[in-house]
Amino acid sequence: MLSPLEGRLGMVKDLTKGKPTSLIITFALSMIASNVLSYVYGMTDSLMVGWYVSTDALGAVGAASPFCDLIQGFAASTISGFSLLAGRTFGAGDRNSLRRLMANVLYLSGGLVLIATLLCTVFCRTFVVWMNTPEGFVELATSYLSVIMVGMPISAISWVCGAMFRALGDSKTPLMISGLCGALNVFFNFLFLAVFPLGIVGAAYGTLCASLTGAILYLICFRRRMKVLHFGREDAAFSPFISRQLLRDGLPLGMLNSVITVGALILQMAINGHGENVVTGINIGTKLLSILWMMIQSFEGAVVYFCAQNIGAGRVERVRGAVRNVLLICIGIAGAFAALFILFGRYYYMLYVGENETLIKYASDYIFTQVIFFPFMAMLCIWRGGLKGIGNTMPAVMCGVIELISRLAVSFLFADNLTVLFFAGPAAWVTASIYLGLSFPHFLKKKEAAQKIASPQPERETVEVRS
Repeated sequence: MLSPLEGRLGMVKDLTKGKPTSLIITFALSMIASNVLSYVYGMTDSLMVGWYVSTDALGAVGAASPFCDLIQGFAASTISGFSLLAGRTFGAGDRNSLRRLMANVLYLSGGLVLIATLLCTVFCRTFVVWMNTPEGFVELATSYLSVIMVGMPISAISWVCGAMFRALGDSKTPLMISGLCGALNVFFNFLFLAVFPLGIVGAAYGTLCASLTGAILYLICFRRRMKVLHFGREDAAFSPFISRQLLRDGLPLGMLNSVITVGALILQMAINGHGENVVTGINIGTKLLSILWMMIQSFEGAVVYFCAQNIGAGRVERVRGAVRNVLLICIGIAGAFAALFILFGRYYYMLYVGENETLIKYASDYIFTQVIFFPFMAMLCIWRGGLKGIGNTMPAVMCGVIELISRLAVSFLFADNLTVLFFAGPAAWVTASIYLGLSFPHFLKKKEAAQKIASPQPERETVEVRS
């Protein structure tokens, strides 16, 4: 049996033992805490941009965000997909494969991020203009994104280490590192925006400095706490077989993120055409909506790694009930947040724009059209996480395609109708959740059938992880 490692910065944990729902909730809570800290610090950064630069700068960051999400999201999601194989291998107790796998994760991640950084650096302004960004925002958005994209290799170190920590059941180390780096991000942004007023580029420099700190901390923790993943010369050879396995998991998740983000890009382009006030108002509403996304996606991530370890260990029977219970919890969370957004959303918007009633109205109208569909958001995330965790990543990509088609239909057919445009996201949640509600049980049954006809599993090799 795998032995948990208690350490000052976290615990490598076997998710194949213990009560499934409790394990997922505990794992998710660490991810939620990490995301909450990141969100609070990110909100503070946005407030600083609005206070120390201008509301135009705040709008420019929001208008450019879908492009940033597209590129960084593809790379980070692909790397996260690599870690699913690590989770299954860890669940199976195969130490030697873990070391060889880690070496190949580094090779593939390094090549992917370098290519993405080069493309973004060269075509950054072209993409900003192509997105139909309001003319007053183009130069601001380009300046900000150029710095963020150049720093992507630094961020990639944290993506790789964070994904591998979580794959091995440790969500506490990423929590502590992200909390510290978020605080440093606020400090650096204050330094570059208020003390040394560099404008919108100062916010990008602050993010870059915080990312560098996080990368260093992750490397230190990885060296000290993840000895099971340390590979020597005999494990360092590039393996086409392992790389194909990694890409089989990673690329579909990168594609999934890209497909979803392309839909968001097209929707953002349609919104951009309605003027700067609309762009800024919806950006503020989106920031409020991202609080719920952050909560639900934390549970999705916990479901992914729980399912991966249990599938690797041949414990398929633990998956179904755990996913059902977590889904019910998330639907309850979605309902509670809907009520909070309706009752107290205005006070949140005022943090950014004060008494500007025009911007507050756009933000309020946008959020009001979203809240009644929040349960579908929960279904989408949890069932999608279950599919990714049990190893069926291509159906998850199909879910993204369905979301894209839904957003495209609304964006192109009703580009001039702002009220209808607000329903593009909910339309995607509803259609994708219907598909996932049918496909997740189907593929889980196939896993259960395969397990029943498989030969009995031998006792798993003990993987000792020493500090």
